[in-house]
Amino acid sequence: MSLPRFVDVVVIGGGAVGAACAYFAARAGLSVAVVERGAIASGTSSACEGNILVSDKEAGPELTLAQYSQGLWRGELAEFGHLWEFESKGGLVVSAQPGTQENLARLAGRQRAAGIAVELVSGTGTAGSLSRS
Repeated sequence: MSLPRFVDVVVIGGGAVGAACAYFAARAGLSVAVVERGAIASGTSSACEGNILVSDKEAGPELTLAQYSQGLWRGELAEFGHLWEFESKGGLVVSAQPGTQENLARLAGRQRAAGIAVELVSGTGTAGSLSRS
């Protein structure tokens, strides 16, 4: 296989994110090379659940990135939804211990302040936090 000597963009990793970056760069008219040590999408992309969770994130950069990513999937990438599976859903974090229930309630408050729809639910001897995005 003959490789080009120069390209506009080199993408390191041919997983879901790398492949998407390469696709959109090429779609924008750039020449692209993808460097992958194994088969395309054979690493983390093939082994992960593919969730973009907010329910387990503290307020800060990781939560901000998850919120941004969900916005992209629902917005700019929605027209390509027929090419992949994306199901928007919430998450449930459960705790059976009083100390961790208090920590979970504080986390819910911080998430709520960051714009996440959070609902505390309780059951017999347990409390949980339900985050919806």
